[in-house]
Amino acid sequence: MACDTSTASKARVAIARAASYEVPILERAVREVLEPFGGWDGLIRRGDRVLVKPNCISAVPPERPAQTHPAMILEVCRQLLDHGARPFVGDSPAWGSVTGALHALGVLEGLERLGVPVVPFTRPVRAHNPRGQVFKQLTVDAAALDADAIVSLPKFKAHRQVLLTVAIKNMFGCVGGRRKAWWHVKAGGYENYFGRMLVETFEMLRPVVSIVDAIVAMEGKGPIHGTARPMGLVLAATDGPALERVAADLVGIKPAQLRTLQAARELGVGTPYLEHIEILGPPLAELRVLDFHFPLLLPIGFSLPRLVKGAFKNAWIVHQQARRQASRVNPA
Repeated sequence: MACDTSTASKARVAIARAASYEVPILERAVREVLEPFGGWDGLIRRGDRVLVKPNCISAVPPERPAQTHPAMILEVCRQLLDHGARPFVGDSPAWGSVTGALHALGVLEGLERLGVPVVPFTRPVRAHNPRGQVFKQLTVDAAALDADAIVSLPKFKAHRQVLLTVAIKNMFGCVGGRRKAWWHVKAGGYENYFGRMLVETFEMLRPVVSIVDAIVAMEGKGPIHGTARPMGLVLAATDGPALERVAADLVGIKPAQLRTLQAARELGVGTPYLEHIEILGPPLAELRVLDFHFPLLLPIGFSLPRLVKGAFKNAWIVHQQARRQASRVNPA
């Protein structure tokens, strides 16, 4: 993936083919998409404590492609360890706990063997947002703020409220617990308030790289109840809006249809314009999936009764997952 000097000023999005989640194929694809950014040497210092942020949403198995595939999580953690970094995995799923979601993926034992800890996001901090234009302060988890670097591992999937979720919305998982639902309540009556919040949360945390799992994407009624759509791709970029723009083009979405791209353009954040992006890898014309199925969109806003009902439901799920986890650790 050599870079043409005539395009050196453009944002870069790297794409590699990956026919499956088999380790040799996945290892090659991840290293290939990181090469234009100097590989791990160009992104992470040895000794850095690195938050690996997958897309965890609920305790669903990997056969339902609602979450970052376990093979992708393990492969990135292995490569970071080989580089001399100190990775840990963290997230705050919409439903249940991160340990419950990772257990359902079958990845907990693999992380334990690697010595990679899992950190639940349970320490919310209201922090100054130095790059904030709309939101001068945002509440995110301390684990994300304390990390030396963040490597984001989004899942490429359709979404019933934002149409498509890729790089930018994955960082919303650093907003812990039911605070995510509260943002939906606040967003109800404001035009693209939610999209601007997503973009500014991404900019505040600014992962050093986003590596998208699009080997098997989710189409239809995402983010949980959609269906598998093999795409055979891994994408990466250091510029979130650029990655979002290329992802939208891959599945035939216009920028005006994505709240995140609208907000990035309004705020002047990143590179949400295709003509300013250098795409490294196979030509987009060979990769486009123009029959990708999207759901009918639901409103962004939540009502207060829905918020309260969701809080009780989530507390019950977390309680049940904790009981099951305790029984596995201390069997009768």
